[in-house]
Amino acid sequence: MRFTAIGLATALLGLATPVAAGAISVPFEVQVPLVLKALTYDRNLKTRGGDQARIAVLLPPKGGRGPADDLAAALNGLPDRTVNGLPVTFREIVVTDAAALEAGLKDQRWVAVYVMPGFSKDELAQVRRVCEAKRILTVAAAADEIERGMAFAIGAQSGKPQIVVDLAGSKACGSEFDLALLRVARVIQ
Repeated sequence: MRFTAIGLATALLGLATPVAAGAISVPFEVQVPLVLKALTYDRNLKTRGGDQARIAVLLPPKGGRGPADDLAAALNGLPDRTVNGLPVTFREIVVTDAAALEAGLKDQRWVAVYVMPGFSKDELAQVRRVCEAKRILTVAAAADEIERGMAFAIGAQSGKPQIVVDLAGSKACGSEFDLALLRVARVIQ
């Protein structure tokens, strides 16, 4: 299903809760549908994903399951999980090191990794390197991790959700977002 820029802008008018840096500023119930809508604007999605839009949920080796459980609850509430006609699947991967990440992403064609909070700056750099090599979009659950190397996030501006795209980072990960999405996003050059 293709969404219009007006429809996407309308969806962005939902509420977001302001929180401290490092925390998830937009609840997954709002974040996930916006991420899936935004992926419809990725011109390279089908090339990278093949017959499915596979999204790996990356969990840090240390830390609670809280964000991953919140994400799972939001996913259970989604009535339709398709992007451009492709079924969307999610799979958790605990990332203990680069080898574990490589092994977790080895056997499938992935369109994105959804990075849960709790990774160090060095671990995020490692995730980005692996994903750039494999052409997988890095989506941060916490928008401030865009500044730590992630390519895409849903943040908050004046209490409203806002798509944030690191343009160079998203291109390095194999994504090419349509101008209609970039017009409503905060783009980092």
